[in-house]
Amino acid sequence: MNEKYKLLREQLPHGNAMFPLMVHEIKSDCSFKERVSCHWHDEVEILIVTKGLGEFHIDNRSYPLRKDSIVIIPSNHLHSITSEIGMPFNFFAVVFHQTFLNSFVNDVIQQKYFNSVIREETVFPEFISPELEWEQKILSLLLEIQEIFNKKETAYELDIKTKLYAIWHLLYVHSEEKGTPSPKHADYKMELTKSIIKYIKEHYDSCISLEELSKKFNMSEGHLCRFFKSMTKMSIVEYINYYRISVSAELLRETGRDIGEIARMTGFNNISYYNKIFRKYMHMTPSKFRKCGA
Repeated sequence: MNEKYKLLREQLPHGNAMFPLMVHEIKSDCSFKERVSCHWHDEVEILIVTKGLGEFHIDNRSYPLRKDSIVIIPSNHLHSITSEIGMPFNFFAVVFHQTFLNSFVNDVIQQKYFNSVIREETVFPEFISPELEWEQKILSLLLEIQEIFNKKETAYELDIKTKLYAIWHLLYVHSEEKGTPSPKHADYKMELTKSIIKYIKEHYDSCISLEELSKKFNMSEGHLCRFFKSMTKMSIVEYINYYRISVSAELLRETGRDIGEIARMTGFNNISYYNKIFRKYMHMTPSKFRKCGA
């Protein structure tokens, strides 16, 4: 597999070791219902909607999104976003590793306000539709972080970190104490879903059948399909095709490879079927998509 192809499978970088924070500004593709496919990462993410309507899914919970909605996504939780086809949906996300805020030593601040969150003994609110004063303050701080990050003026890193501490304080003050740990079956379901998604992303360029997946993950095809849809809001076939088409769209944008070759590289052995699925998601043919420079 060529290096360009490998790069298309990498996640967006979330800063670096010296400054492990990134602000991503996303204008989502209206051609897809799935604006952000089901995934997870080690970093904490705070997402702010800037335009449109959508629905946010985290683990097995869902929240309606509109302008100024805020979602707080803890480390390693499955999440995705959907929106109606044709609906504009834009957002920006502040993504950072929690170690960015940790104390240098295991002091009372580290133990009480950070370790308890890592252990999920303290649970931050997941969804905020800013109405109350403290919610409006968080929105204001996030908008300030976006502006500071874009301008990158003197000591901008320090300014951002200061505001993140202020946000963490507000979230902690309005958090809940978790009396009991998450049920083991809930953790198992999340880890199983991650394993299925990881397997699909590692093998999407070859034939993936329900029979193969059911044997791999030791469950019947029917149970596998029901389980996966309950966790990701997409069927397995939909997810495989969505992921393949999204990768093929990047190859169409970024390379001059023949369309038939791109179809084969992304797991479609039949060019007619590839064209059909591409039109289903992108509402145009691969050749037109390439010409439009979409």
